Amino acid sequence: MHQIISFSEPERWERAYARASCKDIYYRHAYAELCHCMGDGEPLLFVYEDEEGRTVCYAFIRRPLHALPFARDVGLEGEWYDIISPTYGYGSPLCAEPHEQLLWEFRAEFEAWCRGANIVSEFVRFHPLSGIHRLLEGTMDIVYDRESVFIDLIRTEEELFERYHPSHQRNIRKALKSGLEFRVLEGHEALQQLEVFYRLYRATMDKVGALPYYYFSTEYLERLFSSLGRSALLGAVFLDGRMISAALCLREGDVLTYHLGASETASLNLGTNTFQFHHIALWARRNGLCVFHLGGGHRGRDSLFQFKHRFNPEGTLPLNHGKKVHHHEVYERLVENWKHHHAQPLAELYFPAYRTPPTVRAEVPAPAEEPCSGHTPRSHGLYRADPSELSSP
Repeated sequence: MHQIISFSEPERWERAYARASCKDIYYRHAYAELCHCMGDGEPLLFVYEDEEGRTVCYAFIRRPLHALPFARDVGLEGEWYDIISPTYGYGSPLCAEPHEQLLWEFRAEFEAWCRGANIVSEFVRFHPLSGIHRLLEGTMDIVYDRESVFIDLIRTEEELFERYHPSHQRNIRKALKSGLEFRVLEGHEALQQLEVFYRLYRATMDKVGALPYYYFSTEYLERLFSSLGRSALLGAVFLDGRMISAALCLREGDVLTYHLGASETASLNLGTNTFQFHHIALWARRNGLCVFHLGGGHRGRDSLFQFKHRFNPEGTLPLNHGKKVHHHEVYERLVENWKHHHAQPLAELYFPAYRTPPTVRAEVPAPAEEPCSGHTPRSHGLYRADPSELSSP
């Protein structure tokens, strides 16, 4: 038995989320509403319940295909869609006690719904902390993407520091001598500092030459803090009363997730970012959280990954993607029309292939749909596979 819940039904959504008896910030109705307000599609929650009353929730964004410039030439009747994980988040099926039989039964019912609801393709980012992808092998194509880093907050503060790479330990000591101050900003206090944070973030994106995908608006930040309340916070570093670095983090249950961040370039030599993440971890531990999920790098073991990895060399988990085509004939027709419309071959690694950005040439391999979400570039959109991919410590 299943039900489909729209983001326009907040009470039903929250009741179903509560029945899953498992916490995930990306399953909150407030997060779904944020995705919708950014124009990313229609957030939906598929709720499956087996004969024993065990519940599986699955959140996703449904995107219409008629907006594609070549879709009308495919000759489709009625409305057709594809689906992806919540924007900038994960979409692992959520349940209290995951096991293979329950999840396979859920997938069977969900896939039947997809075929009947004209869902052409599905892309999911599995949450690295859940490990649930292992139970879904055989139900969809599961592809390894990269490593993800977490800090185990069950350890004592002394143990946390001892596990840091020596360079991180030195930077923290340097920052302490430089007179840096760390503060956690929530609610109204965070909203008061959003303009400063936004300027830091834009400067960070300018510095790395980011594409328009990576930029977003102050309205996005204001809506995020207003809708998520105390589930959103800024871990900020100040020098002489001036914010020089901050990380926007999200919390739900016993998990804190690094969402995005920015730093003043001129102050990086003070060990600002290492000091910041160290103190966010301490704050999270003191507030009863068990895991601080930092995410991964842009690609593989790049410099961003190395920075995060030095907080916990043994704290890596795989980030995997899931791909499924529910209507193969329609999918192939869309792909062929993409080729004809753009007059170029497709990049093999992009999924779904018919949403490949036309500016990506065949000789430059493209990633899977997330990190390249396939969205039309816009000034307020972030463009990433991992909720921390854009950060630039």
